[in-house]
Amino acid sequence: MKNTCKYTIKKPFSIAYIILICVCLILTGVRWYSIFNNDVVIINPVINSHISNLSLSILLYLTAGFGWLALGVKFRFIIFLGVFFVASNLICETVMGFINTADIIDAVYGIVGTAIGFAYLYITNKYGLVPINADKTD
Repeated sequence: MKNTCKYTIKKPFSIAYIILICVCLILTGVRWYSIFNNDVVIINPVINSHISNLSLSILLYLTAGFGWLALGVKFRFIIFLGVFFVASNLICETVMGFINTADIIDAVYGIVGTAIGFAYLYITNKYGLVPINADKTD
């Protein structure tokens, strides 16, 4: 069977990816739990009310971007995906008040989350990719 991935990710970058994903899942879980239990606060109530937008933006961008890096998708498409997430955050949090409560602070948290994801993906693209030998067969 032919491998469709062009790259493997170096171990430290894979560990960083798993840590980022776990931290984001914990932040999102704590935020959703705090909806039902007001005693749970991450840092302060303001951050607590917006942290899920940050963590979900990181999760979405990292999940897609990490897979695209392994597949060898050109990095400019990963950049376009990040721009799409930034624009989506801005549009959903300002214009689409009928779906979501308009909140520019949520958009800022989403943009920061996307920026964190971009920083990881950029560094991984630059230093963490190892080409898979195309001559190998399974």
